[in-house]
Amino acid sequence: MNRHRELQVVQVDVFTDVRYEGNPAAVVLGADRMSAETMTKIAREMNVRETVFVSKSRVGDFRLRYMTPKGEIEFSGHPTIAAFHVLVEEGLVEVVHEVTLFNLETDSGLLPVEIVKNVATGVHEVQITHKQPEFLASYDPKDYAAALGLSLADIMSPNPVETVSTGTPYLMIPLSTQKSLDSISPDWQSLVELCESGDFVGLCAFTRDVREPTSDAQARVFIPALGVPEDPVSGAPAGCLGSYMIRHGLMAPTYPVTSIVIEQGHYMDRPGKVFVEVKGDTEGIEQVKVSGVGVTVMKGTLYV
Repeated sequence: MNRHRELQVVQVDVFTDVRYEGNPAAVVLGADRMSAETMTKIAREMNVRETVFVSKSRVGDFRLRYMTPKGEIEFSGHPTIAAFHVLVEEGLVEVVHEVTLFNLETDSGLLPVEIVKNVATGVHEVQITHKQPEFLASYDPKDYAAALGLSLADIMSPNPVETVSTGTPYLMIPLSTQKSLDSISPDWQSLVELCESGDFVGLCAFTRDVREPTSDAQARVFIPALGVPEDPVSGAPAGCLGSYMIRHGLMAPTYPVTSIVIEQGHYMDRPGKVFVEVKGDTEGIEQVKVSGVGVTVMKGTLYV
């Protein structure tokens, strides 16, 4: 008889409270003493963009490791939200206060994660504090308009095509209208070459022209150099986008924080919303938080 270890695995759709929308992630509980090789095999088996492995931590409340089918990455937002959604749902953490703080150990360091309690719906928001934004290189918009199958008129002048990082660098490409966002037809080889020669991992094309009146921006995210042509709904680029909008005056800041709602995923039939809080103004940004909710799609037993 083959001996095996049984672990619980849960699939969660993130940045939505509607099943089969948003961005899916797989969560594996009790992953202590599991090798990176086994994690990678499991991630390939799950075959979603990211699988997150939850284990005990000596320096924080939990340790998370993040695997794509191609290997390990240091950190990612949407599987973090998925993991804490599962920890709450399975009764492994208790949400007592209006805001409950956890210290999360990742390969990129210790990160504060807050769970914002919602008694009315029972769907608690998971909020991740990102690094203070860095505004990096700017690029000629003509190259990126051409690579996206757009004209220069689609770029929202005079705002720069600029790399922003709140932990992971993304190139911000401001577009004039939703029609411009609709018209994107990527030249994938050109996009890969631009990503490989730039200071960013992916591109975030966005517009202030939104589908719902409660939203502030609509985005599409492309990460072809990492094998992700288009990402459904993305946390890391949202933090960069919120910072860009405040820095360049695309939204008037409010105090103490500016709340920004970003729509994404409609072009992949997986719509979702990312909530961003930016503390600061055009003169300087002190803090960025990115949050979202999740909904469980599937639970099962994983045999290792």
